[in-house]
Amino acid sequence: MADARSAHPARTRGVGRPVDPAKDREILAAGRRLLFGVGPEAITMEAVAREAGVAKPTLYRRYANRDELIAAVAEAEAERMAGRFEVVPGSIDDLRSALVDFGCTLTGFLLSAEHLRFVHALGASDRMPQSTRDSIYTHGPRGTHERLAGWLDTVRRRGLLDCRDPVFAAEQFLGMLMGLDLVRTLYHVPLVRDARATESRVSRLVDDFLRLHAA
Repeated sequence: MADARSAHPARTRGVGRPVDPAKDREILAAGRRLLFGVGPEAITMEAVAREAGVAKPTLYRRYANRDELIAAVAEAEAERMAGRFEVVPGSIDDLRSALVDFGCTLTGFLLSAEHLRFVHALGASDRMPQSTRDSIYTHGPRGTHERLAGWLDTVRRRGLLDCRDPVFAAEQFLGMLMGLDLVRTLYHVPLVRDARATESRVSRLVDDFLRLHAA
């Protein structure tokens, strides 16, 4: 589901040596560690360069400023979540498997200690510019929603689902996955759920979703 937001013009800025993909990965990994390990305010160009072990000019050749860098980190996380949507299922069993896999991955991330730290840090920060919040939302949660909606539309056109409004259906499925877990997160209520319990819960939700939109 490519769109204009997927391209980062800063990566091709200027003339010089070609961009090293390994350094790209190191920079994004460093940004992710700071964003989810400490909080959005921990991300500065200096801090990410130091964490990634690269020079600041190397970082600036890829990203013009902090907001571009945060957007790239959030988008990379959304792409990681929605990676299984690159493959179109050939059967209803493949579709179910892909949705369960995605649901378990997303749920595991949302309930992880790193994401809980991030949400609480984001909520507690009164110095975070709205532009930064908008960028994190646009390239993270909204990006995941858009990728899921595009995939569901493809699945619908293949005749595996009857979801006439894929955008709404994608939001519906994400809401089913989050449920009260999101509220518990905001209220700092601990939730202990092992991998088996998570898969069982997600499987039930996926089966409900598939029945609701059965072709």
